[in-house]
Amino acid sequence: MRRTWRIARHERESGLDPHPALLAAPFFLLFAVLVVVKSADSSASFRIDQSLVLENLKQRIAEATQARDPAKPEAAVAAAPVPELREVREVVRKGDTFGAILRRVGVSSAEVTRWSETSHEHDSLARLKPGHSFTFVMPSGTDALAGLQYELSAESMLVMREADDQITAQVERLPRMVETRIATGVIENSLYASATRQGVPESVISSLVDIFGWEVDFSSDLKAGDTFRVAYEESSDTEGGRVKGGRVIAAELVVDGKHWDAVFFEAEDEGGNYYTPEGKSFSRSFLRYPVEFTRISSTFTSSRFHPVLGVSRPHMGVDFAAPRGTPVRAIAAGRVEYAGWHGGSGRYIRIDHGSGVESSYSHLQSISREVRAGSRVQVGQVIGAVGASGLATGPHLHFALFRDGVYVNPLTVRLAAAPPLSPQYMREFGRVRDAVLHQLAGVKIDGSPALRIAASAASSRAN
Repeated sequence: MRRTWRIARHERESGLDPHPALLAAPFFLLFAVLVVVKSADSSASFRIDQSLVLENLKQRIAEATQARDPAKPEAAVAAAPVPELREVREVVRKGDTFGAILRRVGVSSAEVTRWSETSHEHDSLARLKPGHSFTFVMPSGTDALAGLQYELSAESMLVMREADDQITAQVERLPRMVETRIATGVIENSLYASATRQGVPESVISSLVDIFGWEVDFSSDLKAGDTFRVAYEESSDTEGGRVKGGRVIAAELVVDGKHWDAVFFEAEDEGGNYYTPEGKSFSRSFLRYPVEFTRISSTFTSSRFHPVLGVSRPHMGVDFAAPRGTPVRAIAAGRVEYAGWHGGSGRYIRIDHGSGVESSYSHLQSISREVRAGSRVQVGQVIGAVGASGLATGPHLHFALFRDGVYVNPLTVRLAAAPPLSPQYMREFGRVRDAVLHQLAGVKIDGSPALRIAASAASSRAN
């Protein structure tokens, strides 16, 4: 007969999950009709968040244990001695396996075997990261394991527990506070420099480039005096530490007197997208740039002096100067034709996107493990890292685009836009658009730091 486990008195009695309405609070406060917050972020300093997840795990363990003995009289359950749950923390060392760590913390051989069998179902347990931590939950005075949590990242934990004689697992996104901010600025040299000066996170700047990238050449079109406005999410952990920015909600860009407005809208059966005020999509099936917020050091030309070979030769493609290790993204979904060493191109990837369009990525420092000839990649997937392999004088990405086997200029090629928003959603979109653009227009472009609009607590769980 199983014994009931109780939780130490200092622990909370309630779980983590907030009321679902909290997830939408930033939008309802700002725009009243914007979509529910779905992102989940936290800061690298997340001890309080870890404790909340752990307390919730122990609460569920206790509740599940009590539920296992429905035939036992309530009076007998209440009278039975119930050991407290204890926590055992262990940090992953180089060369550790899940089973080795279980043995190190004193789990019985039978339990080690039973729990280790789950590692093949969870890649994170099969490939442990040195320096990441486990917290094991064990009934005091026993060598049994009731549950555990494993640090996947600064934003999530793998939580496992025994329930109904089975071991269940789920990923817990750590609690965080979500704020909506509006930033404005006057461009002097580049969007990146001006937006950074206003405190806009790099991830948000990169999103702006992706949104407007097919309308504006950010390497040459921007002039001093151009302006921007952007409303975006920014999150922090429960201690108030600032972390990376989240989704761009709406944005305005004025370049040489030409005005663009982009509004995020999520239709039930069409997914989230950015639209003009008239409902036309900004999206393409292709990203404009394979790297984020960087500068173009060499442009597409029929002849360029090669700095290594010392001769003039065609330079069919675009060089993106970026720090070594900068992630390189696939510009569209497709099938990998080649991934490996390719002469002067060094580590090289070529992708077939269908309809006669192909892209290539040269001089990589590394190629992602899952990227190999014949594999499929998705738009925006990280396929490698910027390097200087092959004939290169310094770290950069040489990016080339082909149509029907012929080089085309990636900076000037025109690709079809995604379909406009369906008419059935235009009325709802109109309400969102009017609220968002009214908020943006109400913030002056005066070089002030980003304006905080709203905040709410949120957390989410991914099974």
